[in-house]
Amino acid sequence: MRKELVWAGIIGISFGLVIAFGAWRVRSSVVSKAKPVPTSAPQIGVERNRITIDKPRNLDVIIASPFTVSGITKPLTWVVISAENVDYLTQSADDGTFSANIEPKAGVNHIKVTSVNTQGDESSQEVLAVYSSSFQSESSTDTKDSEKTDSETDKEVALRVSQAENPPKAYIGTITDISDSTIQIKSSDSQIQQIATDKYDVAVVNTKGTTNKTVKLADIAIGDYIVAMGYMDGNDVLDAKRILVSDTTTTTKISVSIQKVDSVTKKSLTVTPTAGGDASTITPNKDSEIMFFSEGKVRDIALSDIAASDTVIVVSDTTGTPVISRSLFNIKHEVDKEE
Repeated sequence: MRKELVWAGIIGISFGLVIAFGAWRVRSSVVSKAKPVPTSAPQIGVERNRITIDKPRNLDVIIASPFTVSGITKPLTWVVISAENVDYLTQSADDGTFSANIEPKAGVNHIKVTSVNTQGDESSQEVLAVYSSSFQSESSTDTKDSEKTDSETDKEVALRVSQAENPPKAYIGTITDISDSTIQIKSSDSQIQQIATDKYDVAVVNTKGTTNKTVKLADIAIGDYIVAMGYMDGNDVLDAKRILVSDTTTTTKISVSIQKVDSVTKKSLTVTPTAGGDASTITPNKDSEIMFFSEGKVRDIALSDIAASDTVIVVSDTTGTPVISRSLFNIKHEVDKEE
């Protein structure tokens, strides 16, 4: 009897160990399956189109016309530079760099640069630049070179070096406060900016209306919209040399697309995006620029010079309704080369 009890105990313990071992194996298998399977490093996809403007920088003061707009984007990509009332077309080089000379208007220039390709991959950047042919980048003097002392010459050299390291900039906005030697403005993006003034060293011009009129610094008032030009100090205060009192500037919304021409009439084009999409009708007006682009140069053409199956770059003003076609660039030959 006692022997049978011993064997029963041994069998029970063995059976328990077998069950426990089986449960451990099942649990280990589940945990193993739950662990993430190591994978190789993710593949980097094709880099998306990006664009960076090198010149001009935002709020630069430009004193020469024409001036160069330059930057970098994807290689061999179409680049449209849209200024206030005119558009320019160029292509990026093998290294992605691009540049074009543009004619600015006096005062504030909104510049939008758009990089786009036939796949619809698009990127853009915008800057504000102020053009003033009257702004003096160097302090003027009535003293002839032959009459200058060594000290005066040294001061001029030092000034030129300083201005080369600190190019002229502009602050643009509405005056919120005025003191004896400081003007405070609020910019379009709600930034508060300080402008240092010296009544003996600041030219002030009222550009409202059809004629420009030189006024006194004391004539500026809270609520005026101004464009102040000068040099920045270490505290981001603008030491003003020239101030324009002007109307509030507005930004034009620009759209750029590459379209395949489906059909042409005397007054309009039916086009479809090269990247795919619905067809639409483009009706240029008397102010629309229609140009042919070939080998880096453009020439004016008529709407009738565009044919079905041509490829065009369309630059539109989408600020209001209806959309306005600013420019049409026929790039037929360049697309034929790509194909």
